[in-house]
Amino acid sequence: MQFADLANELLVHVFQSCSSIPDVLSLASTCHHFHSVLAQHRLPILFTAAEAQCGPISDAIRVATHNKSQPAHLPRPAPSQSLALLKRLLDVGHVANQWAALYPSQKWRGDDSVSRRLLSSEENYRLRRACYRIWLYTLAFHTPLHTRYNRHLPQTVRTRALLIRPWPSHQLAEIIDLHAIFRTVLESHVCPSNGTVLRRHKRRFPDDPFPVFGTESYARFTQQQAHFHCTPHMSRMSIGKTHNTNYSNVLLEGWGDEIAHYYVVEDMLKLSPAKLMHLFEVVTGQASLGAEFAADTQTVSGSKRMVESYVAGLGEWLENNGETMMETMGFVIAERGEDGTELKERVDEGWAGVIRRE
Repeated sequence: MQFADLANELLVHVFQSCSSIPDVLSLASTCHHFHSVLAQHRLPILFTAAEAQCGPISDAIRVATHNKSQPAHLPRPAPSQSLALLKRLLDVGHVANQWAALYPSQKWRGDDSVSRRLLSSEENYRLRRACYRIWLYTLAFHTPLHTRYNRHLPQTVRTRALLIRPWPSHQLAEIIDLHAIFRTVLESHVCPSNGTVLRRHKRRFPDDPFPVFGTESYARFTQQQAHFHCTPHMSRMSIGKTHNTNYSNVLLEGWGDEIAHYYVVEDMLKLSPAKLMHLFEVVTGQASLGAEFAADTQTVSGSKRMVESYVAGLGEWLENNGETMMETMGFVIAERGEDGTELKERVDEGWAGVIRRE
């Protein structure tokens, strides 16, 4: 019997076994009969494929349908299936899958790069779940309404904890694991410290006697204060020396020394996974930009200017007001009589988190 001669009920099962929506559409495009089968069962088939491609859909729906009319910790009734909802879920799932693709290169670095591999289907599922939950927390509590003045109030902490309490500890370990990847991306790519920028430049140009140049950055800095902590996030070496050497066109500008840089990263961790991925693509040249902006990303100074402009457009609430999710998770873990530091150590050693040792 030929494949096309199978009963429609069996063909529906075949469609529902596809691992992604592009696979469903490719199968439906093979003949008119398959296309008609998909047309008759379109939404159930597409949502089943979306679960395999972007699942868990239940967590993705909470992100896609979040609004201020209802507290984030209260479960929402499942919305009816529609193409509009499916599109929003695919947009959210695309970001989560981007982080899944980036995870191996940021998890296994340096000497550990020999262990680098692709994630399994189960590991991809865990990472997407962690990504959706970080995203939901960000939408609910990393907003202009949550300032640094009320972040430690007992009622505020208890309100934030309501969202995290239903999640078991092994799923909190997944969030800790992915959150560490976000921090690594920020520290290494989006807003590297002065020391990181200098070390990279010295590796690339070991004979450069004056590794950091540029009066343009200093002039811009004196015209407007830095967006974070009112701290000069600029190496003093970047102020004022320009030499007629082979390196004179290199403008290097980090985001401050270790202390100032730490607070910058804490502030940036309040951004949603979608915003963090956008900034990563901008500074690595993967985002589609205009010609004038694309030229800026070729230098560290230009990349920093673009990130500063983007963050400044989000409002002053982001300044000097670090992320609160890890703090709230520590509060919830302590309520359970467990040790948050020990859980993080298990994640670092590979016994918990997205990747788990057998």
